[in-house]
Amino acid sequence: MPDGLPAHLRADCAACVALCCAGPAFDADQGFGYDKPAHQPCRHLCASSACAIHAVRAAQGFTSCEVFDCQGAGQRVTAMFGGASWRDGPAVAARMFDAYARMCSLHELLVLLSAAQRRARGAPALAAVTALAERVEAACAATPEVLLRSDPAGLRHDVLLGLRAWQAQLA
Repeated sequence: MPDGLPAHLRADCAACVALCCAGPAFDADQGFGYDKPAHQPCRHLCASSACAIHAVRAAQGFTSCEVFDCQGAGQRVTAMFGGASWRDGPAVAARMFDAYARMCSLHELLVLLSAAQRRARGAPALAAVTALAERVEAACAATPEVLLRSDPAGLRHDVLLGLRAWQAQLA
């Protein structure tokens, strides 16, 4: 994990309902032990949201689980849904998994922007990067309904263009 990340961009599995273990599809060829369809819990996920093979994940073929980091998206979505769980029913699960995928994308942008803020030289560069970070944070702070209607791809495009422009100024 990169040094200097704010606390809200660090995973806190104890504050999450194991969204990463149930929402995304797994591919055995990518280090997830077996192929798992999206929106199905991992067969090693306990009812408590803990991993039954956590201590031996690598030996069991789950090397990607060891390095995966949601960068705080899981606990943010769990809090956004007021502590509800994807286990509460298919309608809640579909909304949570969609929100989680969108939040992961937004948190990836925040990690990039956090690094850029630490490297920014001069007030104009810092202000430009900070403005982008504020836009992403605003999207993250939306209600589930707003987040689920949002266009993270459009925001991602804007942020990446802004970061490219900032990086070109460094050269």
